[in-house]
Order: sequence, then C-alpha cells, then structure tokens
Amino acid sequence: MLADGDEAAARACAELAVAQGVWRHPDQRPTHYVPSLPPIPVYDPARYWFTDYLRESYPRIRAELDSVTDPAVRGFLPVEESLLGEGRWDQVTFYDTGQRFDDACARFPVTAGVIEGIPEASSGGPGVVTLSWLHPGTHILPHCGGSNARQRVHLGLVVPEGPRMRVGDQVLRWKEGDCLVFDDSFEHEVWHEGSEPRVVLLMDVSHADLDDSVRDWILSARSAFNERIRAYMEERGIARAEMVDGVLQLVADGGATSLFTRHLREVDASAVELRDGKVSYE
Repeated sequence: MLADGDEAAARACAELAVAQGVWRHPDQRPTHYVPSLPPIPVYDPARYWFTDYLRESYPRIRAELDSVTDPAVRGFLPVEESLLGEGRWDQVTFYDTGQRFDDACARFPVTAGVIEGIPEASSGGPGVVTLSWLHPGTHILPHCGGSNARQRVHLGLVVPEGPRMRVGDQVLRWKEGDCLVFDDSFEHEVWHEGSEPRVVLLMDVSHADLDDSVRDWILSARSAFNERIRAYMEERGIARAEMVDGVLQLVADGGATSLFTRHLREVDASAVELRDGKVSYE
C-alpha cells in the first residue's frame, strides 16, 4: 500500500493489525516481533557504553575516511535499490550477523579496529556494521526493519546541511562525532536535500531490554552468510552468479531456464525485464 502511494489505507491496515494484537504500535511493523519489548522509536545514546567509545574514536575514523574521494574505489557498493525513491546510496560492509568481511576491514583498518572493540556489534552482532554513504538528492523510502530485537546505532562522520531522518513521528538529524540510537523496526525514511555526501558508521546491536536468554537464542540462530546465499539462490532459481568485467551475470537453474524459455516462446519475445514492479518484453 505504501509502495502504491496509498498512505491512508496502509495506516488503517497497520492500526487494524495493532487492534488484533499483531503489533503494539502502527509505526512498528517488523517481520520478527518480540512483544515484550517496549515500542520506543528513539533511545538516549548515553544508555550505551559504546557511544562514548565511538565519540572518542571519531577523529581517527574521520581521518581515515577523509582519504576517500571515490566510494566505489574503496569498496562501497549500492544498497538494494528497492528502498530508493531517488538518488544514490552506497555502503561498505564490515560485519553481517557476526561474519567479518576481511576485504572491507583491510580497506579501512582503523575503522575496523574500532568496530572490533564493540563485540555487541561485531562478532556478537545481530545485524550489520557498515559505512553508509548517502549522496545528495537521495530519498530512502519509508520502511521497517525486520526485527525489533535489535537497535541501530549511527555515528555521524560527514554531516553537511540537508540530510534528515524520520523514525516513527520523530525527525532526527546527525551531528559529526555524535551518535543516534533508534529502533529501525519503526517505519523510517531519509531525505538528503543538501549538496555534499553524508556518511555515517552504522551498526546493529541486540536490544538493550531483551532478556538475556532470548538474546542468546536469537544469536544462536544466526545463519552463516554462505547459507543465506544458498537459500537466496535456491528461492530464485539462480544456479551461478559471476562478475565479468565488473558486471554481475546470473545463470538460471534448470527449472527457471525451462520456465522462461517456454514463456518467451509463448509471448514471442526474446527478453523479459522487471522494472519498477512491471514486466516488459523485447
């Protein structure tokens, strides 16, 4: 409904879900929901020991980042485009559900060293740790994170005039060398109406109010990254993915190959493309 621009219908649906006990707040709509956690969109950074550590480490991280003129050269990749209304959003990932990405850490050794000093986000992290580079003119569409069992931390690194973020009904702005802590299972969106890039260090940590036994159970259920890739490929009929001259090429498995071959013959086309939720043929 939000993707179709029908905000009133989306709100009515969310409020109905809350009335029926699916969630506790219409702005908080995660797929994996822990009902015992309070529905609070934004938290006081002073509550977390590592926010002081991040503030103290800011000058070293910023000095390393200041050498980056082209994010693509330093390993930044586009974030999934489904969240982009317009513009460009890149990131380099250091950790994903506890798995360390050595290439990123080698590209940014100072930043990686700081991250490793926060095991709640690195080896024991429930989500990702990234450098998030938001280009001017970008709008990240309203969306909810997948779980309320974690909290998201931003350390402002490069913050010009222009960017802002809405979390629930609160509007937040970054400050260089300072932290924001919020629950990204609340609906949130970002605008960058400035003229210079905005860069933050982003990390996920387990929710501070989560019972220890529940936290340990959630962390124990984390799947290895190669297992997630395997599941993704199986679900989508991908047999092989290969980078050729910097371009990703996908090879369909037998079932997908048969399906598309038959369909293209039926519609007398040589190609089919999905763009903006619509199918077109050539």
